[in-house]
Amino acid sequence: MGTLTPMMDQYRAIKKQYPDCLLFFRLGDFYELFGTDAEKAAKELQIVLTSREIGKNQRTPMCGVPYHAADSYLKRLLDSGYKVAICEQLEEPKPGKNLVKRDVVRVLTPGTVLNPIFLDQEKNNYILSLHLRKDTIGCAWCDVSTGEFMMAQFTGPSYEDYLIDLMNRLQPVECIIRSEQIPFLKTSITGYWQEQGVHVTHLRNAINRDEAVNSVYEQFDHSDLVGIDRQALEEGLVAVGYLLSYIESTQKTSELPFRSLSVFTPNSRMYLDTMTRRNLEIFATLRDGKKEGSLLWALDHTYTPMGARMLRNWLEFPLLDVGEIQDRQSGTEELVNNFFLRNELKECLKDIYDLERIIGRVDWQVAHPRDLLALAKSLEVIPRIKRALGEAGSPYLQKLNEELDPAENTVNLIKQAVADDPPVNIKEGGIIKDNYHPEVDRLRSIINQGSTWIKELEAAERLRTGIKSLKIGFNKVFGYYIEVTKPNLSLVPSDYVRKQTLTQVERFITPELKEREEAFLGATERLQELEYNLFIEIRRKVGLDSERIRRNAAVLAQLDCLLSFAETALRYNYVKPVVNETGIIKIKNGRHPVLEQIIGEGSFIPNDLCIGQEDNRIHLITGPNMAGKSTFMRQMALLVLMAQCGSFVPAEEAEIGIVDRIFVRAGAMDDLGKGQSTFMMEMSEVSYIIQHATKNSFIILDEIGRGTGTFDGLGIAWAIVEYIHDRIGAKVLFATHYHQLTQLADKLSGVVNYSIAVAEKGDEIIFLRKVIPGGTDKSYGIQVARLAKLPEELVNRAREIADSMEGEFAKRDVRVKNRTVQLVLFDEEDQILRELQGLNLINITPLEALNTLSNWQQRLHKRNEGKNITKKRR
Repeated sequence: MGTLTPMMDQYRAIKKQYPDCLLFFRLGDFYELFGTDAEKAAKELQIVLTSREIGKNQRTPMCGVPYHAADSYLKRLLDSGYKVAICEQLEEPKPGKNLVKRDVVRVLTPGTVLNPIFLDQEKNNYILSLHLRKDTIGCAWCDVSTGEFMMAQFTGPSYEDYLIDLMNRLQPVECIIRSEQIPFLKTSITGYWQEQGVHVTHLRNAINRDEAVNSVYEQFDHSDLVGIDRQALEEGLVAVGYLLSYIESTQKTSELPFRSLSVFTPNSRMYLDTMTRRNLEIFATLRDGKKEGSLLWALDHTYTPMGARMLRNWLEFPLLDVGEIQDRQSGTEELVNNFFLRNELKECLKDIYDLERIIGRVDWQVAHPRDLLALAKSLEVIPRIKRALGEAGSPYLQKLNEELDPAENTVNLIKQAVADDPPVNIKEGGIIKDNYHPEVDRLRSIINQGSTWIKELEAAERLRTGIKSLKIGFNKVFGYYIEVTKPNLSLVPSDYVRKQTLTQVERFITPELKEREEAFLGATERLQELEYNLFIEIRRKVGLDSERIRRNAAVLAQLDCLLSFAETALRYNYVKPVVNETGIIKIKNGRHPVLEQIIGEGSFIPNDLCIGQEDNRIHLITGPNMAGKSTFMRQMALLVLMAQCGSFVPAEEAEIGIVDRIFVRAGAMDDLGKGQSTFMMEMSEVSYIIQHATKNSFIILDEIGRGTGTFDGLGIAWAIVEYIHDRIGAKVLFATHYHQLTQLADKLSGVVNYSIAVAEKGDEIIFLRKVIPGGTDKSYGIQVARLAKLPEELVNRAREIADSMEGEFAKRDVRVKNRTVQLVLFDEEDQILRELQGLNLINITPLEALNTLSNWQQRLHKRNEGKNITKKRR
């Protein structure tokens, strides 16, 4: 390659430092991209790709975007997973100097952005750091825009389950990990990144372990680190250190604003695995992945972005502590019952901006004047909120009131210093209020006098020359000039000096105009520089109050969430559930929180549930498809989840014994990407539930076993119920189309049969949507087919085939009772035959053989007695 131009030499040197980024290279009023960067950006942004000469007979691809409109382009690149290095001109171009100084001032990545245009105001923007060592993984995550910073550590062969669950809750937009550790990660983790489109950054020159841990102790407040066992949580601390180092590199500063570090422990909140969150449609619907139609949609009546984010967090991490739940309930109850307080808070919260992210931008020193005005306006509302809360009877609301701090000094500073309608660009001037700083006032006076002088000069020159169209204008190249149209050039006086000739006009200057221009422009430049420096100092002072303001943001977000709960409870007639540690769930006339909002109040059929006693731990629910089994089960899971978030619930009465985990296995979906069939996915999910459920868990199992043959499916379903009953003891709602499973209620003490009520009218059925005691052995498949509007000819043929097959089963002497096939899988004779085949006749002693024969004989006698009883009943 030949000699490059000086500018391209400069570009290449900077680009070499950021090989994994698109380099936005500032050239005047544009950001330009070159080479492969330009090719990628042009394709992604759908902009024109051109080329630029970079040396003798050398050209390179080039594209660019306007500086003032760059944000929208940057957002598209970030959303597509690119990192972008922003290279700015660090000095103004000077005469005689061909190359201005440039350098990268920040690196934009999906997880480290601060500009509101790049952020979803209802969701946190998490970046996750991982550090793997043997069977332990350290995790650290933060939202750079709000200052939240947390860590965790998972140890053991199942660490991947906890990590994937954590990632599903956090939904990080970016993950960082040392390059050499990636091959040792389990495929489920890297697979998650690919499926969710998480941008993964490989750390190639990371600091060492000791440096990472030491940086944590240098960064965070000592009070937050006292309770952290450095030795026990070392891998987590290393992950924190790597994240701090990475953020320093992107923000181009060693002064990070993070002060508080929290440790997350998985067992401190209700456990909700990925499939459960998906099946319960907590945040998005299964059909189209949208918020509308989800539980979050049904409960979200928040007024502030902080409240919206906190409500999502509450639903992600339901509580296990009864006291914490009752605190939230007391606040909600007060707001339900106190119209004045509820209305006053509603009006106040409407005037609150996103305090969390505004103070975040202040801390990062990127806040503009309008941010500070929004901050002051929000803080000004706090005294009004405190007055309203002062009358509250709820201890929880009183506690929140005590934590609110009006921060009057910050409000006063902003109101006194910042102009009411400032520009966004802090270098344009017009930021500082009059009477705040004497030098600002003096320079403005000079400039104002100069503007008046210009107007007076224009009028005087028109009179002196007789040129009525004479104008005085200004541009950055020539400064102030006198403009005369060509027909009037003969009237131009001799003291005018020609400066520029255009098609229709000529421009002139005079010594007097030039002298005034220098004084005028000098004052303008000095004023802009002074205002800039004053604003930087004002922003710094506001930043000194950042922790007070963050505490305010957290309290206001909680009030917003409680108000949202109260609004929902009032609109849809919710009740406050009794929450305790009995392990028993009792719900009277419970309703589905989402469906009743969709179909209309009063249209939803309520149902009861009482589960958790020793003789009432597993409910087997039978009934036809479309009758409402799945809706009923999901509804009950949602009510438990809502109660443990502190919300009221849609029911007449409710008592919720704390559950540590909710598992929902419902629906069927192949995972062809992983080579897993519907049935394999189902069995994997059930295996996961069995491995992680405890006696305090609440399990929803919907139609287990239907993805394989009838006998295999029934056998698996039967065995699953037995296993959970005998080994785990969890509360279970088990919907099934295997009517034979109802026999388990006679065999297992904790199993109870329920069914969905159906009204029959000839060949037609009406779903009553009511769950009633007792099982059913009718599937109503033909009637459901008719309800689905299948052709009548097809339905009649299905009836003929079904009747014929039922007759065939009877001829084969397969025991039938109320059209229910009694499977030979559980036939006692077959079991004894299998035991006989497996008997070791060589090693068995005569006494053991006699005992075995006696056992078989007794079992056959009992079997025959059961047959006789059945015949008599018939």
